[in-house]
Amino acid sequence: MKRTVVFILLVLSGSCLSAQTLFTYGKYKVDKAEFLRAFYKNNTGDKSGQAMHKYLDLFIAFKLKVQAAKDRKMDTLPGQKNDLLNFRRQIETDYLTSDSIVHALVKEAFNRSRKDIHIAHIFIPFDERYVKDPSVTPGNAVDTLAAWQNIQKAYEALKNGADFGLTAEKYSLDPSVENNKGDIGFITVFSLPYPLESVAYTLQTGTFSMPCKSRAGYHIIKKIAERPAFGRMRAAQILLAYTPAASNEERQKQKKLADSLYNALKQGGDFEALARQFSSERNASTTGGLMPDFGVGRYDPVFENAVLSLKNDGDISVPFETAYGIHLVKRIKHLPVSSDSSQAEALLKTAVSQDSRIDIAGEQFTAQMLQHTGYQKKYSDALLWAVTDSFLARGNFIPSKGIDAQAILFSFDKENTTVNDWLTYIQAEKNKYSGTSTLPYPAIMKTFVSLQAKDYYRAHLEDYNADFRNQLTEFSEGNQLFEIMEQEVWSKAAEDKKGLQQYYEKHKEKYTWGPSVNAIFFTTDDRKTAEDISRDIENYIKKWRTLAESSAGRIIADSARFELGQVPGAGEDIRPGQITTLVTDPSNGSTNFMYVLNVYHEPAQRSFDEARGLVINDYQAVLEEKWIKVLKKKYRVKVNEKILQTIAH
Repeated sequence: MKRTVVFILLVLSGSCLSAQTLFTYGKYKVDKAEFLRAFYKNNTGDKSGQAMHKYLDLFIAFKLKVQAAKDRKMDTLPGQKNDLLNFRRQIETDYLTSDSIVHALVKEAFNRSRKDIHIAHIFIPFDERYVKDPSVTPGNAVDTLAAWQNIQKAYEALKNGADFGLTAEKYSLDPSVENNKGDIGFITVFSLPYPLESVAYTLQTGTFSMPCKSRAGYHIIKKIAERPAFGRMRAAQILLAYTPAASNEERQKQKKLADSLYNALKQGGDFEALARQFSSERNASTTGGLMPDFGVGRYDPVFENAVLSLKNDGDISVPFETAYGIHLVKRIKHLPVSSDSSQAEALLKTAVSQDSRIDIAGEQFTAQMLQHTGYQKKYSDALLWAVTDSFLARGNFIPSKGIDAQAILFSFDKENTTVNDWLTYIQAEKNKYSGTSTLPYPAIMKTFVSLQAKDYYRAHLEDYNADFRNQLTEFSEGNQLFEIMEQEVWSKAAEDKKGLQQYYEKHKEKYTWGPSVNAIFFTTDDRKTAEDISRDIENYIKKWRTLAESSAGRIIADSARFELGQVPGAGEDIRPGQITTLVTDPSNGSTNFMYVLNVYHEPAQRSFDEARGLVINDYQAVLEEKWIKVLKKKYRVKVNEKILQTIAH
């Protein structure tokens, strides 16, 4: 009984799958999903059943032509292969990140951007040199134990009820702690390194965090308050800077100058002009003191508080002092946080992609790649690190028990990575770790695995991503269609002079002129040139060929016959000597117009030369129709009417 049920389920499953085939041509088949994908992509208007039936005929013809190209192995032509490779390289980057992960980070950033967080912190660096030079990166030789012990002491004191400010003064090595007792003011999204930002935004008001780690050291963060996000400020400033170790006399002199400038501004003085003349900022002479738009957490809290307290656009602060000098700031415009999530997220996506948090997206995507590609580790850490040490010390690899150069370290679905691959990589990487006693093999291997996985995933993207596979297929088939149409239709029609002449003679009545004009058609690269020519047309009309030839492509002119429907602004009263309406293309600024030479009100027969372009188009259609009939005999087409009825009704 059980075997019978399984057999019936398999039969039904097979029936459902085969029932999805919309049509076959020869031994090939197309399922309804492929057809619908093409239909909705190429039909932005009418989606009716009638439109779908009409498109099916076109799609069948398309598949027949492409199959004819494949049978001739046109996809193996060097030009076809190069075009496909170049297209692949253009689009594959879009598939090497996870949109869902990035979207989640953008959404998180938007939610955080809606409020500002007032925080204080205690900071103990791994390397004390960091507080004077933030470019210092702790090496492997730095002993982090002392930093850990001190942050634990601070944490224990806080848990026992110690005042945060006093604790910060005692333990924190942040240079500003002497002045602010650890209070760094309000911050918003992107103000702090992402891990610390995440800690700050998850704290309850009035609470402090456990010790948390950044690349520079250990931190304890306290959330003091929160408020609706201020947004960004556009402002200009006059900075009267202090020199290093400025004397009291110098400070008083700058303060006196600041008071004089403030009084001048209150009397209507030009802020921009005074900034150009007096401000110490490097670019003040060109910017007039205008600063880049900024939000909270960007500058010294004293500066931010003074600027953000300006209530109205145009307000100017009283002179105030920071460690950098005396400031006078003019509020230009307040830019509130957008409440439109779609608009804000579009802007935030760029910020996320340029922030360290994008590394998280990369790590999560690497984990997904390892899962998709069938990654399997096949090596022993201890054994591999030992042979790597030996290789780096000796400069060559000596096989040992259980491992040789071709031993598999890890594998993907269709490829293996060997010990030799790893040794080649570590040989190139070792110089990055000069000065360290031991190489961090696990961290280096993590990067190596990630790079290998990404390379493998990139090379086999079509195996793992249907959208990517479909794009490649569509591009390849489109290219092959062009190639075979050129051979079977377009070139044949253009080169068959006898056939074209015969077709023209047989269908001569199709090729007539309606009411028309003989005119000189001008196209210029800008409207002013067109206006100049049209205004002085009598001087140009007799030498229009010379005008075009001497313009280095800026002016194109030609003489031809046009039906009235092709003439801009033409009416029944069109006359010789008339200049038609100037028409400008907004996409590139080019402008065209016509100068009418003759007008023909009565219909007339087109000569073969005059009708040649139309004849070629019609003759191509005839050749294509005959060719499709041949293809339908070669690849017998059968449409599953039942499936068609379910989608085209």
